Amino acid sequence: MSNSQNAGGSRAGDTRNAGAPDTQALVGLLENLVPLLLHFQTQSIGQLGPLGPEGARSAKLEQEAAVAFTEDIILDALRNLSTYVQKNASRYPGLDSYAGILADARRALIARDYQRALSQIFDAYRAIAVLRAIRPELPPVRQRASDELSGSGGDAVH
Repeated sequence: MSNSQNAGGSRAGDTRNAGAPDTQALVGLLENLVPLLLHFQTQSIGQLGPLGPEGARSAKLEQEAAVAFTEDIILDALRNLSTYVQKNASRYPGLDSYAGILADARRALIARDYQRALSQIFDAYRAIAVLRAIRPELPPVRQRASDELSGSGGDAVH
């Protein structure tokens, strides 16, 4: 049984977090994202679509799209964390200690070690979540995304 199935199965009797997102299911989904991204990186999906019939050219285009998609996901998360640490490290001691993890994630991305880069970024998000539980005044990493989705940010998602 997968992590997300375990999380879903244990949720029925748990009324403490009624209405709250199932974080174990989210963690399970993130853990399952890495193999999917690796699959995208190394293989063609093998379906007919806008790229046309299967073939060497189609497989190469599929792989290029998957690699670009994977790199964008990781790069966006890395930028967000880097900006967050730079912006808040002077006000919240301890955040600057994550600069090394982010530098390692950047090196992994440059080396195209997507699994390691994503894993290190997720570890940084976890650590910041722990810090925020201890120090609730610490702002969330993705406040900007929340603002953009609600329409109160300057560059709203359309």
